[in-house]
Amino acid sequence: MSKKAIGTKIKKFDIFNPDGSDPVDFSTKTSGFKYFEDILDPTIHWDFGIQDAFGEFNKVPVRSGNKVEIEIESNNEETIKFDDLKISNIIGYNPQAKREVYGLIMETQSAFDNHTTRVFEKYKGKVSESVTKILKDKLNIEDADVDETSNNYDFCGGYRRPLLACSWLAKKSIGLSTKDDTKGSAGFLFFQTQDGYHFKNIDKLFEDAKNDKDSVIKYQYKIDKNALKPDENYLTLLSQPTTTTSHNLLVQLTQGHYKTANWYYDIISKCPKFVEFTYKDSVDGDMKTSNPETLIPKGIDENYSRILLQTVDTGCLSDKGEQNTTPSEQYYYQAQSSTRYSSMMSQKLFTTVPLNLALRAGMVIFLDLPEINKTRLGGPTSGFYLISKLCHEFGGDSDKTGLELVRDSYKELK
Repeated sequence: MSKKAIGTKIKKFDIFNPDGSDPVDFSTKTSGFKYFEDILDPTIHWDFGIQDAFGEFNKVPVRSGNKVEIEIESNNEETIKFDDLKISNIIGYNPQAKREVYGLIMETQSAFDNHTTRVFEKYKGKVSESVTKILKDKLNIEDADVDETSNNYDFCGGYRRPLLACSWLAKKSIGLSTKDDTKGSAGFLFFQTQDGYHFKNIDKLFEDAKNDKDSVIKYQYKIDKNALKPDENYLTLLSQPTTTTSHNLLVQLTQGHYKTANWYYDIISKCPKFVEFTYKDSVDGDMKTSNPETLIPKGIDENYSRILLQTVDTGCLSDKGEQNTTPSEQYYYQAQSSTRYSSMMSQKLFTTVPLNLALRAGMVIFLDLPEINKTRLGGPTSGFYLISKLCHEFGGDSDKTGLELVRDSYKELK
């Protein structure tokens, strides 16, 4: 488990000439910088501040498109390293008496390649295999972390950008069942971290954390820090978590979270099909939740709160002109997919922790939070959370990591 990390060392911050030659060291000229990851964003982002007192910025010259290499080490020897960054934007030019201050926005090379290539071929077979092939053939990415899907989906790329195509396919993916090798539930995420690209089964993220609790990073927040003895198995939050969303019932009803009437039209058979989707049936089936308590307000799912009219998406026809997926299956999983993402975001909170470069977007962590007006831990807001957004902030008063955490259910009440 990663221990508390405060203080960093910039081992490398080299900006190359526009032609890719002669890197210039800017490691002593930074005025603070931030690094961002997001499970709903297929690219990471850097935001660097530069203070230039000797005119080196324009001597290089530093321009959008310049290559950048970065390596940063925390005081516990954790590192974050990128050797394929490019400057995408230069903002905040602020000339002062004895120096010039600039802001640099940077992304990895794949973010730029994504805008100059398209997916137009026809793909067959499992969705996970298509994602792997797109990343390899279009962006030269061979080490992506791709969870296996259980469903086949034949499609034409439609001249989509590669990263958009993978995000599009995530919404059409069905995971493997955690019980056997049959189909699980719908819902995948496609995102980038400092480790690379990830195409992950939402259910598997939480299930893996529950099955290997010892490896899960744990944090606790104590109202009275003297009331409890330090626990070596837990790290400490810097700030009290702030809840921004907690099962907003009107929003969930608008989204058809609990019960939805789905009318589909099959353009092949030219027949309509009605499918009823309920959150309770999905949870009772293969869909996994972040924590045990899946509270459904009494009577809330007696009537439909949303009615959807759409065509069933079975992908391309086979070479023989036949459908490659079973329509009845596709109806159900298409209905489940639209609810899975809103469910995952049902509870959302924000907190900060001492800089921890071991954290990643898409990682499940455990929070142990106090009950209201009590010093003891284990309150209902405790439990497993998924890191949806992450920001490592270097410089200023202290180095820290900001976390947006989400989940779909409460820790079980005792």
